[in-house]
Amino acid sequence: MAVIYSYPLKATPVGEDRMIISDMGDSKRTKQVRLTDLKTLVNTTYTLTSTVDAINNIADIDLTDSNGAKTTVKLKGGTGITMTQPTANEITIASLNDDANFIYTQSIASATWNITHNLNKFCSVSVVDTANQIVIGDVTYANSNSLTITFSAPFSGKAYLN
Repeated sequence: MAVIYSYPLKATPVGEDRMIISDMGDSKRTKQVRLTDLKTLVNTTYTLTSTVDAINNIADIDLTDSNGAKTTVKLKGGTGITMTQPTANEITIASLNDDANFIYTQSIASATWNITHNLNKFCSVSVVDTANQIVIGDVTYANSNSLTITFSAPFSGKAYLN
């Protein structure tokens, strides 16, 4: 086999030309690739553009390479999430309720706790007694803003909802 530097030098390679590589993912086996297969690794310029539709709370992020090939990432805000575009290539994603949680205090011992939290979701619930020991109860959701916890015996404590 000839030594690589002994081959003649081609001044201007073109996309369909082939070159030899060592495939590190395949036990270093020697393989050929077309130069066009490497275009995304060498001398490619990317342009990032973005647009926001604040009324519908959606945004498109476009990544375009120097050959005009475009990839688009679509974002959609949900409940409590807003998107704005302060400058041409900037998107701000903000949560209106960064930490939507609720702490309920049951001061008078009771075996049934009726909680209205107004978080507009079916929360996960953790309950502790006044000694901060975890207590297990049956949670029944009335709707996305209120729930009832039933225990085997009355006690007072706190319910943490998120």
